Amino acid sequence: MLYRVKQRERGYALMTAAACSIGIIAMTGLSVDLGRMYIARNEAQTFADSAALTAAVQLDGTLAGLTRARSAVTANTNRWHLGTTVFSGTKTEFATLQTGPWNANPASAAGVLFVRVRATTNPPLYFIPIVAGSSRGQVDAASVAGQVPKTGFREGSFPFSPIAHDAADPNFGLVPGHLYTLRWAAEPKLHHSNVCEGDDIQSIIDAANATGPERGFIEESSAENIRQTIEADRMTRPLAVGDTVVMSGGAKQTQQDSIVNRVRQDTDLTATTYAEYRANRTGNGRRVILAPVNTWNPDYRVLGFAAFFLTEPSTYLAANGGNKPFCAEYVGNYVQGSDHNGAGGPGAYVVRLVL
Repeated sequence: MLYRVKQRERGYALMTAAACSIGIIAMTGLSVDLGRMYIARNEAQTFADSAALTAAVQLDGTLAGLTRARSAVTANTNRWHLGTTVFSGTKTEFATLQTGPWNANPASAAGVLFVRVRATTNPPLYFIPIVAGSSRGQVDAASVAGQVPKTGFREGSFPFSPIAHDAADPNFGLVPGHLYTLRWAAEPKLHHSNVCEGDDIQSIIDAANATGPERGFIEESSAENIRQTIEADRMTRPLAVGDTVVMSGGAKQTQQDSIVNRVRQDTDLTATTYAEYRANRTGNGRRVILAPVNTWNPDYRVLGFAAFFLTEPSTYLAANGGNKPFCAEYVGNYVQGSDHNGAGGPGAYVVRLVL
């Protein structure tokens, strides 16, 4: 009788072990499939984030900019299925606001500052189909990036501050395509070769002459620090809209070589204007600089930041001596890290993920 009881107990144990094994196998299979879905979700989000960022950099208020944004998404090198499979069926849409409405093919690119990239993947499943009946999962990811205003900088601002012509104008009274002064000559004169053509106005020349030794350099008097700021985008202190720039007097003629070196960091040395530079599409952006525009004497208050285009090296090499100006072409708005201006109004922008 005792032998039969032990046989029954062993039978129950085997049945229990078999049932538990099935449960363990099922849970292991579920974990494998869920892990696969989790990895695919991270891969899809990485793709959407990086694609949206690179696309948003391309926006410049033109339909050509939208085309470049779409191409940037297509060219994104991120993959899924452990980095082996290209994303397909992605959607790229545009909007003037970060919340939409979204349009894949807007009729106008004016004011289009945001890009939404959506990606879908269907990772294969091996255990879930036993109970769910589907051999493929679905993973969706979306990301929104855009050009958002930036009012302060800790690096990247040039150590020159041009004079605002009109403090009430969003463009500071400056006209895109015209040359404005980075470094003033010692004694600027109306209709003279020692004045940049955009500043060839008596009231502006009077303002420059009223400052005495101040020639347009800001913040630093050390030639080495100025060189690092020009050539390597370093700043000795942060600067924001509303701050007062500290003018640094003197001709700073040694910085002539620094500006030439900065120009030569670009991959387009032949363009004579910003329009030609954009048309060439061979530049890397180093000739597009960021500079604060200030109210000048007496308060030297920063009204905003703007993009300027450095002319070809010969123009700076010709500015020998302290009675020659350093000029740069006014571009308009500035997008940090871009080789061109952006889609927004006047001011400075940075490309960020916003949703």
